Amino acid sequence: MRRCIIKAIEKWSAWLAKALLHHRVMKTIIPRLRYKHPFKERARQDPYRSSNKPKDHPQCPSCHSVSVKGRWLSPLQFSKIRANAEVSQELKCPACCQKDDQFALGVVEIRGQSWRRNQEELMNALRNTEAIARSRNDQERILWVRELKTVTKVYVALPELARQMGRVLENSFQGFTEFLHSSEEPYLRVRWWSDLTHMKHRPGHPLKPITGERRPESARMRSQKSKAFRSRSGG
Repeated sequence: MRRCIIKAIEKWSAWLAKALLHHRVMKTIIPRLRYKHPFKERARQDPYRSSNKPKDHPQCPSCHSVSVKGRWLSPLQFSKIRANAEVSQELKCPACCQKDDQFALGVVEIRGQSWRRNQEELMNALRNTEAIARSRNDQERILWVRELKTVTKVYVALPELARQMGRVLENSFQGFTEFLHSSEEPYLRVRWWSDLTHMKHRPGHPLKPITGERRPESARMRSQKSKAFRSRSGG
């Protein structure tokens, strides 16, 4: 009986020693496996927003939003949160800088012809989506709208707002929605078709000219993803 107990203890101690040795080896190997290549390009960040927070409570001279601990609030929200606080200086918010520089981080392309029958309702839905998003983050706003012959483009300040608008269009007005993400920078292009014209287009492939429509110049380089995404103001 004693010999069996001694053998069991020896086997258990040998197994424990192997386990501890394996743990030490893996503890030194795993960090090496996670080592990143030094020449690999990192994801590009938003040039208008940084981790540095402005001091005090600066106010934007264009939209009159106020920054509180790095978060931009509307004048109504600022009066509720900081009732007795005063504005320290003037500082243009990132969304107004993007609008002045014509630098959008998202675009919603509205394609087709049937949606024009309910054009007012559709635009009101996009404005309501913007109002809901601005109640959470005042920087999520529509910068400008460009109407072309075959497509209407709504440029927004942040890609999250473009994603929400695409979902609202598909849920409220049916149709078909396609989300195209940039692999180099935080930019989102949302395409929404109200007609069945999207049946001639395969998702993820370059746009082909549809009969009766003229292909825009900015869509000629869809095969080269980076060049297409950088044409923010015109593409």
